[in-house]
Amino acid sequence: MNRTFIAEVIVILALLLLPMAQAQDKTQTASAEATSESSESVHAQRAQTIRKLLTIKQALEDKRSQVRQLLEQLDAADDDEKAKIRGKVANHREIITALTRSFENIAVSGANRRALTDAEENELSWRDELVQIARPILDSLKDATEKPRRIEELRREIKLFEQQLEVVRKATESISLFNQYEMPPLVEDGLAEVAVSWREHSSDIERSLEISRDELRHLEADDIKLLETMGRVVREFSLGRGLTLLIGLIAAIAVWFAMRALRRLVNSWRRPSQNADHAAKIRLLLYGYHLLTIVLISVAVLSVFYVRGDLLLLSLAIVALVMLALSAWRYLPGYIMEARLLINVGAAREGERVTYNGLPFRIASLNLFSYLRNPELEGVIRLPLSALAQLTSRPAANDVWFPCSSGDYLLLPDGSFAEVLQQTIEQIRLKVLGSVVQFATVDFLQLNVRNLSRNGFNVIVVFGLDYQHQEISLDRVPKRLESGLEEAFKETGFGDGLNNLLVEFKAAGTNSLDYLICATMDGRYASSYFAIARLIQQTCVDICNHEDWVIPFAQLTLHQAEASYADDVRAALAKTT
Repeated sequence: MNRTFIAEVIVILALLLLPMAQAQDKTQTASAEATSESSESVHAQRAQTIRKLLTIKQALEDKRSQVRQLLEQLDAADDDEKAKIRGKVANHREIITALTRSFENIAVSGANRRALTDAEENELSWRDELVQIARPILDSLKDATEKPRRIEELRREIKLFEQQLEVVRKATESISLFNQYEMPPLVEDGLAEVAVSWREHSSDIERSLEISRDELRHLEADDIKLLETMGRVVREFSLGRGLTLLIGLIAAIAVWFAMRALRRLVNSWRRPSQNADHAAKIRLLLYGYHLLTIVLISVAVLSVFYVRGDLLLLSLAIVALVMLALSAWRYLPGYIMEARLLINVGAAREGERVTYNGLPFRIASLNLFSYLRNPELEGVIRLPLSALAQLTSRPAANDVWFPCSSGDYLLLPDGSFAEVLQQTIEQIRLKVLGSVVQFATVDFLQLNVRNLSRNGFNVIVVFGLDYQHQEISLDRVPKRLESGLEEAFKETGFGDGLNNLLVEFKAAGTNSLDYLICATMDGRYASSYFAIARLIQQTCVDICNHEDWVIPFAQLTLHQAEASYADDVRAALAKTT
């Protein structure tokens, strides 16, 4: 099977490479034909270039002879004429310098002499020494933009020369108008000198304009070889700086994998520890190990750039590292505070209780992103170290994390009976009278609810008997009610949840003898809170029916009390009379 697969791969590669070979043959044939055709044009261009060089050389000799003549006139001239002659000499010398440079540029096809200069033009100052590391970057940018900048400069020069030619044309036309009139010989000689001077200016400007146009055409003609140039640039980059970058990347990845493998090896030997202090030390060592990995990767990349001799990449890498170091130094106080948190010696510590947004949380873990959890609430809060540094924690002993849990039964401040359906760090969902009600968790914490399911609850009932049972109200009635209630709780299945039952005489009310009945129930029976209260009332009524005890009615009792009081008053008056 492997041989078949290799054979198929060879056939596919042959099919892919065959069109490329044919295209290469066609390209070579076409290039041979193009070479024979372009040889004639090359000779024509070379002849035209020679003519241009001859024109420039003649202009140079002409200008030099004019400079010699002016220098000979300098000794016999007065002060004003000397100043004018010196100005003309300086102008001619500038033109000579420009013509010499143009002659050389055309002769060497635009090659730059500055590339042959080894020594620095000026001595570097201490500021130059400080920014010397950025010099390769600036040189690369300058080389990359040299051609566009030169093209734009030539276009500006051509535009300026055309404007100057327009000015010279107007000046010569103005001088030629005087030829229509008869003039004194002295004026005619002066106008002749001015005309000669302007014609010289015109010839100089036209010559400079032609040179600039030729150089611009030469630079713009190079754009035709754009694809060839791009291919050459890509090849040079691939074999030079691109290969250096690839080697640096491979070195960085190799160091990273090596350090990662070493960390995994150490973790396989190390046993996990539950001690917070030990975990903090391990965490600090881990981040120190990460920092060491970054340093080693940086050293490896810089070493590759140094060995390869790529000063530009080395400069860029050093500048990037320096900027990172300066940024780190700026935020050093914050890093120190976060480092204290990581080693568990800061204001907020792992495993302790902290209040965040009005809710209590336990710091479950300390890391670059720390986690806060509340054992009674669903969800987790992830905080960066910068946010955790603003909090202060304390050790948690037997603190209550939340007043209720999911499934608990509550009495709300308005007397409503509610069941907890769900509680998260954002909201609490309750079931009240068959409907779902939601509260924000922070707002719910301020309600001061009564939890019936946690630590049990009390059901308190006040039951009254008529005053005619006053003789047995302190002994027989409480005992009978207590025994009857205990038996009723057992029969209805609430006996296991009855922790304590209290039946005591409470007070002699306006129209009844009131008894306080308090049943202390286990939290498991919180859902039957109202059922237990009804059971107590029903049992007390049933006991009264069996014992023939009278349960007073408020209005009836009031009338009976008023009649009894009237009878007592009449009896007392009869006795006194």
